[in-house]
Amino acid sequence: MMNISLNQWLFAVKIYLSAMLAYFIAVELGYSNPYWAMVTCCVLSNPLFGALRARAVYRFIGTLAAGLISLFLSAIFINEPIILVIVTGIVSSFILTLSFADRTPRTYSYQLAGLTLMLVLVAYMGQPEHMFSMVVSRVLEICIGILSVTLVDSLLQPGSSLPMLNARKNDWFTDLKTWRDDSFAGVAGHTTDIERVKLLSDVTSLSQLVSTMKYDSSIEQKTRHAFVALQQKIIVIIPRISAIGQSIQSLSVNTKQQLISHLADAQTGNVNPSEEQLTIPAELIKQASSWDGLILAHLQQLFTQHSQDWSELLALVDLIEGKPSSNEALQLVLKAKPQPLPADLDLMLRMFAAILLTYSSLSVIWYFTGWNQGPNLVLLGVVAVSFFGSSDEPGASITNFGKIAFFSSISAFILGYGMLPLANSYSSFLIVMAIYMIPMGIWATKNPLGILALALSLSTINFQNEYTTYSIDVFLEASIASLIGVYVAFVSVAIFRRWGAAQALRLLLKREERDEQHLNQYFSETDVSIYAARSLDRMSLQMARLGVAAEAFSLILLARLRANVYAARLRQLSKNNPNYRYLEPMLELFAQKTHVQRSGYDELLRLIDSNLNMTDAAAQHLLTGLRIALFPTAPHWSPAHD
Repeated sequence: MMNISLNQWLFAVKIYLSAMLAYFIAVELGYSNPYWAMVTCCVLSNPLFGALRARAVYRFIGTLAAGLISLFLSAIFINEPIILVIVTGIVSSFILTLSFADRTPRTYSYQLAGLTLMLVLVAYMGQPEHMFSMVVSRVLEICIGILSVTLVDSLLQPGSSLPMLNARKNDWFTDLKTWRDDSFAGVAGHTTDIERVKLLSDVTSLSQLVSTMKYDSSIEQKTRHAFVALQQKIIVIIPRISAIGQSIQSLSVNTKQQLISHLADAQTGNVNPSEEQLTIPAELIKQASSWDGLILAHLQQLFTQHSQDWSELLALVDLIEGKPSSNEALQLVLKAKPQPLPADLDLMLRMFAAILLTYSSLSVIWYFTGWNQGPNLVLLGVVAVSFFGSSDEPGASITNFGKIAFFSSISAFILGYGMLPLANSYSSFLIVMAIYMIPMGIWATKNPLGILALALSLSTINFQNEYTTYSIDVFLEASIASLIGVYVAFVSVAIFRRWGAAQALRLLLKREERDEQHLNQYFSETDVSIYAARSLDRMSLQMARLGVAAEAFSLILLARLRANVYAARLRQLSKNNPNYRYLEPMLELFAQKTHVQRSGYDELLRLIDSNLNMTDAAAQHLLTGLRIALFPTAPHWSPAHD
């Protein structure tokens, strides 16, 4: 008990009070399934008020949409139950598949719509005359739960996401500044770079919060847009800092030491070095070798870009902190719009097949056995596959869900057959539910699946306005049906998906290569920006999901990202100016990806070195960056006349 914080107690009490309020309102209004309102309070509960309100809106939209679709389909196929089952499976599987296209909390709307559609049409298939009243009842009970949990959370210290966002902002800035300072100081290495690249997964995670921030009244619109602009600016800065660090490492030892010493002197006592302070001395460039001279010229342009980026970054930080801000910062904020995260079409197709197979298999079992637990069988199986089947380790995720389902059956048995029969009045009922729900709520603060266990256990209890227990055989059948549904979901996912870290990394590389091929054909600045954002998103996503298995690989992808951006800008030069057409053989070889093989590696390096002999400063900057990104350990370039 000593390890339980006040916020954990508060969260658990909020769940309990909102669930009890929703239950009594639903009972007083005479609804037949008051547990719907209770479960809504449980699954919507969140320590952050904005996330709670957003989830409430998404649940209402999903439930209402499913209700309307249910009425439409039942009206068409009212006399064809088999066709109705088939159509329900196809439509609901399609809706659930759409949830994998929207990688924000809005996906909850699609999940609720697909599951509610199955719940309504499958469970009440034999009672078409009650379909309309049941749909209306479910929507209204969901609304009762939404209003109850929102009211309780508003009265009992609503949690703002602003402190969390400010803490993240401070961490981002600290980590980014450390990465920059280490790069300028020549501190680089495999381990150091991996630690820095981890910043990506934290920064891009803001995309998950953007859709919920607007529901948090404590966050002003200007501040919300400023966070989006800050995220986008950091995503731009990260590849440039990486390029600066690798370029400094590519210098000869003597030149590198002199440059690092100069940068250290320039930054002494300054948090934000100006463009003048980052000017490389002409004497250093004059004394450098041919290759070091190209790198220093390349670094000078990177420093100039970085100084501008860093000034804008600090302006955004000041704006978020409420300090006076420049017009430039306000313009950045006004232009900032959340970029939609790309959908994984391959995953969507596989999940559609897995969901449809789960639904079809369980429906066939129900049809041939006539089991009265058929609706529960189908619903739990689809919940398992649609909520947990898309992870990189779906087998482990679905197995954990099965364990939670088993645990919820045991806890529901204790509540339903051991505790609730002792409650013979409203006051004793409240005491019993508090003894059960508050510890479960505290557990949910430590284990995200705790909320699911609580919701499943409450769904298993026969909550009416006067409690009566199910017979033991009915309860056991319902529990067994849940576990069978989970097992069928596991098998269905195994048929259509291969899982594991290695498979996830292969898919990552496949999607990266597909975007690279697109960039080879379409290389405008807009195309470059979209590619860079998607590539960084892939790195952060895999690091968040796979951890150590993806960290080292992310460094490779970051270097490839820089190489592809340099190549795209060289294509822009070649397309817009005939004087740069000599670059095309090199760019064609780069596009063929033969540089992965040893023969292609040597030829591509030769072409880059040859082009460095015959070009001007604009192309030299890009070619130098390309050479460093692709061949960091290659011998130093020297001009043909040396």
